[in-house]
Amino acid sequence: MNYWMILVIIGLTFDGHQVCSLIVTDINVPGIVDFRDNVTLSCSYNMGGHKLNSVKWYKDENEFFRYSPMMHPYYMKFPVEGVELQDNKHLCNSSICQIELGTLGKNSSGVYRCEVSGDAPHFKLTTKEANMTVAALPTNKPLIAGFQNMYHFDEFVTANCSSDYSSSPVILSFYINGELALPAELLPRQEITFTAHDYLLRRQVLQINFYVNGPRFIHYRKILELKCVADIPSYPHLRLESKETAILTHDQNLNNQMLLSTGERSASSTSVLAISILVLRLALSIIFIQTQTFS
Repeated sequence: MNYWMILVIIGLTFDGHQVCSLIVTDINVPGIVDFRDNVTLSCSYNMGGHKLNSVKWYKDENEFFRYSPMMHPYYMKFPVEGVELQDNKHLCNSSICQIELGTLGKNSSGVYRCEVSGDAPHFKLTTKEANMTVAALPTNKPLIAGFQNMYHFDEFVTANCSSDYSSSPVILSFYINGELALPAELLPRQEITFTAHDYLLRRQVLQINFYVNGPRFIHYRKILELKCVADIPSYPHLRLESKETAILTHDQNLNNQMLLSTGERSASSTSVLAISILVLRLALSIIFIQTQTFS
């Protein structure tokens, strides 16, 4: 009697373990995406011995996609504002359900949830969700302007950097020979805005001014590197940067000396030529006078 009771308890315990093992193991929803791109959402799950009944996708609690392998049709779509499913761009099975969205816009931002349910007799349910923001993101590197290709030590440098237009706030930073520029070397940031595609687009402009001297240039004796970095807070993978380099010369008066030396040589050559012409004229005059005398 005790033997059969033990078997029943073991059976119930094992069955309960099976019920509890139905989980969503991972949901892949990007935190931020550009409105010009398509985006792929995926949901992975472990059925743990259960039979899959359905996988449902929701945006802000509104169902827009369903996969039901035991029904026909297998796939169903439901209209939800901001959600545009791409035709034949879905793949679902007993372990993963992947879909693709396109024609994104501001209304596409929201909370996306994957819900997985098992079939009879347990009808267990498990979900996981993630937030996605759709924005107009910068696609071009920041632009550095006003930077020359050659500077002398102790020379004053001025340049500016402009970010690409973005609906998300962009922070610009300057680096001089790998070191972050000092606040005193920067002018207050300027912002240019305009509206497009239902977004308020912003462009940041940052100007830098500094002298080529100090410890930053000890290890860069012949090179001046200026780098501009455009960051979107909370999304480090969206960092964009540009670099410009210039040649540094130690002798600021080298070119002037070369020009002065060239000028002096030219003046000296001119003087020699003038004297030679004068001597030639005197010689011709003497010859002419002697000729007239003998005649």
